[in-house]
Amino acid sequence: MRALGYFRLDAETQAEGARKTAEEFEAEFAEYCYLNLHQDIETFGDAAPSDDGSYEQYGRLVEYIKESGSNFLVAIPDASHLGSDVETVARSFLEVEAAGAKVTCQDLDMPDPLQSALTVLGVSDDRSSKIRESMQSRAIMGKSLGRAAYGYRNGDDGALVAVEDEAEVVRLIFELYTKEGMGIRRIVQHLNDRDIRTRRGGRWSVVTIHEILKNPVYIGTYTRFGLRLPRAHEAIISADTYRAARDIVRERRPRERMSRAEPYLLSGIVFCEYCGNKMMGVTRRQQWKNKDGERVRNTYRYYQCQSRNNQSVCGYHTWRESELEEAVVAQVRSAIESEALGGNGRGSAEGKASETLSEMHKEELRNAERRFIQAMKKTASGAADTDLLQSALDGLDRARARASGAASSPDVSAGAAAWDYLGFDQKRDFLLAHVSRVEVSDQAARVIV
Repeated sequence: MRALGYFRLDAETQAEGARKTAEEFEAEFAEYCYLNLHQDIETFGDAAPSDDGSYEQYGRLVEYIKESGSNFLVAIPDASHLGSDVETVARSFLEVEAAGAKVTCQDLDMPDPLQSALTVLGVSDDRSSKIRESMQSRAIMGKSLGRAAYGYRNGDDGALVAVEDEAEVVRLIFELYTKEGMGIRRIVQHLNDRDIRTRRGGRWSVVTIHEILKNPVYIGTYTRFGLRLPRAHEAIISADTYRAARDIVRERRPRERMSRAEPYLLSGIVFCEYCGNKMMGVTRRQQWKNKDGERVRNTYRYYQCQSRNNQSVCGYHTWRESELEEAVVAQVRSAIESEALGGNGRGSAEGKASETLSEMHKEELRNAERRFIQAMKKTASGAADTDLLQSALDGLDRARARASGAASSPDVSAGAAAWDYLGFDQKRDFLLAHVSRVEVSDQAARVIV
């Protein structure tokens, strides 16, 4: 295959005292091509970034690929030659692939650039590296780090010790899943109906049950930092039971697909009047055949009580998205026109609203950062394609723009007249800033400003 080489002399893996020269990188690339039967076309190397932070030769590499119209393989020593952090690596990786080339690392043990980024650039500062090294040494000995998983406690010697009453619940969960054929939601309802509580005395949820079913700690295997130590502590369930549960999880797991569902306008401010928990936006896609045999597809969007969805408590309280949003907007319009929202003496309230909006944006940014890391891991493992990674980066960019104030909320006085002309982000910012909460029953929605 026609191959291009790229390297950076200031890459993170260029340790002091062991820095390679441009000639050495070029020689390694030539040898890589020779051993793998690639055609050595050209090598691009950067010594340091320009004043604006960009890398001149990297830019030339991308332009060379675009202008040539050929399919190239771009070989790099490791992921740190594309960026000093995983986000920069992901953006560079996608940019090179969009130009028409494939990227690979010359390291035969880890040729995938995204996997390399997660491994090589997972921790960057010296203090964190020392902490990580200390934790790794404990992990090698099978010593628990942090809070023990449900069913165990940290023993005096650092090893995990089973807690019998919690262990019984773990065995029950696996039995219901593998032998009784219960789905995760039914298990949640079963435990909550029997008033079996979590370690903190809370109610069970879909997430906690799913985490238990996939955790190999329950067969005595300790995992941390890529280490996997079997028989490190007492097992609660058998290996056969664990494998049976994992097989069922894989069978029931939906095929990974690119989710492009639109966000919900009232997300985060609408609450169930019956239990006080938040209502969440839910998207359901259905397909069926009509009388003529034609396959029909439709998408349904609505708000549903989160307690019902995640913990099998409360009732099946739902509102269609369009109906609830129309009801809320009508009340907001009325409040604006009657000056109940933004009336006299609300200067301090406006300042508080702005502060609330800022906090909301920061939380959205934190969520976007978490989604990016999840997408990075999924793409690196092959569980998702690069579209998921690109979508996560796009979402991260939008969240940063909103957090920096690029998307601002209109003031109250202009709200009523401009509402129909506002974009989604402006409408959402306005509601987050000026509406405290929306309480919803089956019959009505009440806006609290």
